[in-house]
Amino acid sequence: MANSALSTMPPQHHPTPKNSRGKITIREASADLVVLRGAPESGDIALPASNQFVQSGKHRVVWLAPDEWLIMAEPSGAKRIITALDSDASPATEISNAMGVLDISGKSCRVLLAKYCAIDLDPAIFTAGAAAQTLCGHANVILLAHGDGDGDGDGGADEITLIGRSSFLPYLVALLMDGGREYGAEFIPAPAPAPA
Repeated sequence: MANSALSTMPPQHHPTPKNSRGKITIREASADLVVLRGAPESGDIALPASNQFVQSGKHRVVWLAPDEWLIMAEPSGAKRIITALDSDASPATEISNAMGVLDISGKSCRVLLAKYCAIDLDPAIFTAGAAAQTLCGHANVILLAHGDGDGDGDGGADEITLIGRSSFLPYLVALLMDGGREYGAEFIPAPAPAPA
C-alpha cells in the first residue's frame, strides 16, 4: 500500500486561545429546555429564539440553527455545564478550543465589520440581542450585537462579538486591524484570569 501524499507534510499546530471562554454546542433540545439552572452569577437561562442570543452574567446562549445552540461560559466552565446538562435530552459537545472570540467595540465597529461582512449591520436591523452567521473576509463567523449602536448614552454602546474558528483568528485580527486603520483601531488582548 502506498503512503499518503500528506505523510511528508510537517505537523500543523494551531495554538489554543489563552483564556478562551468555554464553548459548548447542543443539538436537538426541546424549546423549553433551561440550559443553565441556577448557575452561579447568572441564574436560569432558557434557549433563545431564532437569530438571537441571551446573556446572563458570564453566560451566553446563541441560536445557531433550528436544532442547534452555542453556550458560552467563563474559561474552564464548559465541563461544569456539560455535567449539568441532561445528556439524554440534548447531545452536547465541548468546542472551547475550536472557536475563538473577538470583542469589537467603538463607534465605528459596525462600519469596520461592514467592509468584510455581507449582512446589514445597521443598528435598526442588527439590534441588541441579534445573532447572525456570515463570512468575514474568507472566514465563517458568528456575530452577536450588544447595545443599539446609537451612542446616545442609554447603555447602547456599540459592541459586536465575533466568534470564529481558532485557526482563523490570526487572519481575522490582521484583516480587521488593516481595515480599522482609518478608525484608529487597536488590538487589546484579553487580560489573564486571576489565579484560582
